Amino acid sequence: MSIKSFFAATILVVGLAACGGNQTSETATTEKEESQEAPMEKEVSFRIAEKYFLKNDAPSLSDPKIDSAEEFQKFFGSATVMGDDGKPTAIDFQRQFVIAVAKPSTNMATELTPVSLVDDGAGTLTLSYKVEEGEEQSHTIRPALVVIVSKTAEGDVLVNEVE
Repeated sequence: MSIKSFFAATILVVGLAACGGNQTSETATTEKEESQEAPMEKEVSFRIAEKYFLKNDAPSLSDPKIDSAEEFQKFFGSATVMGDDGKPTAIDFQRQFVIAVAKPSTNMATELTPVSLVDDGAGTLTLSYKVEEGEEQSHTIRPALVVIVSKTAEGDVLVNEVE
């Protein structure tokens, strides 16, 4: 083996090793940066508040998050009926808050159904819900959805209608 061949082989081996080493280092750095930048999303538990209705004279909901009984009563009334399950779902505003979604008045049977509530890990809760529209009715309704969430999941609230 000549000296030129030896140097060429050495340069080739060192060059390949350097390329592979940089790629591994770059990949490790990128993965490390992504794990520090992207907070972990997590599902948040909630309950649907039953037997409440949106008042006809209620102002529009400027913020979907309601964290006091006084504020809640500006928008919603209770719809108590007879029977074992006739009372509205209890809400303890000391330990809980609600997320409310309201749609405009309609004469179509309309139901708002929660899909998920996710904490993005950066201080934002997102409630995803879907709208199911039924048949025409002889009266109008103001469709609304109210979910109850523990205050341990505090954060800004966004609502997202999904298909």
